[in-house]
Amino acid sequence: MDKSEYRDTAEMAASGDAGAFGRLYETIYQEMYYSAFYSLRSEADTLDAVTGTIRDGFAAIGRLRTESAFRTFMMKNVCARIKQYFKEYAGTSPQGYSGGIKGEFERLSDMERLVTALYVAGRFLPDEISAFTGLSARAVKKTIGRCIEQFSLD
Repeated sequence: MDKSEYRDTAEMAASGDAGAFGRLYETIYQEMYYSAFYSLRSEADTLDAVTGTIRDGFAAIGRLRTESAFRTFMMKNVCARIKQYFKEYAGTSPQGYSGGIKGEFERLSDMERLVTALYVAGRFLPDEISAFTGLSARAVKKTIGRCIEQFSLD
C-alpha cells in the first residue's frame, strides 16, 4: 500500500469503516503477532495481547492525528500488553520450550525477549523499539547487540 492509499485508508478507518481498519491492520499484523509470540509464554497469551490491541486500535482510530500514528499506537499498545503479562509471569518459571528459536528466546529476560522479538521478528529499528517500549535507544541497542551475539540471530 503506497503512502497516498494508506492515508486514504486511514481516513476511511477513522470514519468507522471496519474494512479500511482491516486493511491497515494487515500492514502490521505479522509484526504484532511475532513480537508477542516470541515475547510471551503461550499462544493464548499471544492471541489475547494481539486481539486486545486490535479492539483498542479500532476504538481509537478516529483520535489518531496522522496515518503514521496508527503503526506506533498499535505497537505501543501491544508492547504495553506484553509488559502486563511479564508482571503476571513474575515469580513463575517458563514453560520450558525444548528447542528452536522459541526455546532460545525463553532463556532471555522479559525485556530482552521483547526487544529482541521486536528487532528480529518485527523488523523494527532500535529507535522505533525505544518509542514502543519506553527504553532508551542506547539500552535497546545494547540489548540487541548482546542478544544477537549470544544467539547469532542476525
